[in-house]
Amino acid sequence: MTEVIGLAMTSRFQSINERGMKMSRNCVIKIVPEKSFIDERVDITISGLRKNQQIILRAVSEDYYCINAGMMEQGHNTVWESYGVFTADDNGFLSLGNVAPSDGTYQSCDAMGLFYSMKIKKLCKAKPPKRLSEVSENRSYHILFTVEADGKVLASEKHIRQFCDKTVKSETIVQKGLVARYFTPGVIEKRPAVIVVSGSEGRIEKAQAIAEVLARRGYSALAVCYFGMEETLPNLNRIPLEIIEKAIGWLKSQDTVDEKRIGIYGRSKGGELALAAASIFHDLTCVVANTPSCYVYEGLKNGMPSQQSSWTYRGDEFPFLKFSFIILLRMIIKKMLGKKDLVRWMYQQVIAGAQTDKADIAVEKINGPILFLSSQADAIWPSLLHCQTAVNRLHNKNFQNLYKHCTYEKAGHMLTLPYQSISSLKKCNGYLEEWKKACLESWKQTTVFLDKWGHNA
Repeated sequence: MTEVIGLAMTSRFQSINERGMKMSRNCVIKIVPEKSFIDERVDITISGLRKNQQIILRAVSEDYYCINAGMMEQGHNTVWESYGVFTADDNGFLSLGNVAPSDGTYQSCDAMGLFYSMKIKKLCKAKPPKRLSEVSENRSYHILFTVEADGKVLASEKHIRQFCDKTVKSETIVQKGLVARYFTPGVIEKRPAVIVVSGSEGRIEKAQAIAEVLARRGYSALAVCYFGMEETLPNLNRIPLEIIEKAIGWLKSQDTVDEKRIGIYGRSKGGELALAAASIFHDLTCVVANTPSCYVYEGLKNGMPSQQSSWTYRGDEFPFLKFSFIILLRMIIKKMLGKKDLVRWMYQQVIAGAQTDKADIAVEKINGPILFLSSQADAIWPSLLHCQTAVNRLHNKNFQNLYKHCTYEKAGHMLTLPYQSISSLKKCNGYLEEWKKACLESWKQTTVFLDKWGHNA
């Protein structure tokens, strides 16, 4: 499927390039580097324009995999677009890193503005596949940049963004108790490994996007599905932590893994899972908890509270915080009244009315360093409070390993990979540039933290 789309877009690129050359043989778009990685900055310049000419620079992608988008928004025919209106200098030259658009999908002077401000122009909803074999690896996507003036295309240039390249090898694992995809650099040698779990969708796609980037950076990375696909449970309820235990065992058997350096990265609900798993499995010697919970919450069945725990181990449920009927009823009433950030409000009410110590995750039992990432403007749940509570517990329990908490004032819940679109999210809070900076900084903190652990262990 990916190859077919790539060929279709290539034809479109060629068609627009031909039209552009007929209309202007002087205008040139230069993109450096010509092919880039997801977490890599790109410089875009335009030359050959008239003095002080006003143009529209547009970016369009028909095969964009956006880690911040919802599962139903990842259809292969969904079209993403961003644009900016710019004025060339006296020499007919324009550099995106030196000028802000006068209008467009972003406002600041930013060479990467067209990347992170992409919005869905045409939505083609797609039902996520159930089988892992039907899930593409989504290693790269294409962006077509066009310069337009007076209703004409003056020039166009294609660009490829990569989560990882062909030097990264992959393996799909579908076993009883383990549905995962493994990414590792092609050279066979013992290296640090990271288990990656995503948020409350439980699936593989977002986890593998992060795993691919980590593999490109020199790690062996195992993206794990913990519910929602074939060979896993259908709901976020009573998920057996044996899934992580089996993942650890699988990694330890690989000749591309240093069994003494196995870490775990979890985002959102996956952050709760990562902390819970690392508190009982000492083979996990490093944790990155991205907007996590420090408590175990009640599970969900078909989107409703299950009256059971989210997690089990050896058949026993982890003690959990319950979603009360009264809180849910008040939440419905507030929604009818047009109130916002109701999911976070619900979690705050649950915490305020519960004996939270019974559902605390024993983070002090983790056998290695911990990085916490949180957002002060998190509209999904109070990740800042969660992380502060976990850090206080580590301090009070005299935790002997390194721990660090990085929080971001105007960022939302999705602290993922740099330069990914975030403007498509309804809960962007109007802080597009601030959120972009938080994603860039939090990813830098993540890679520095993992490199220090991986090289020093």
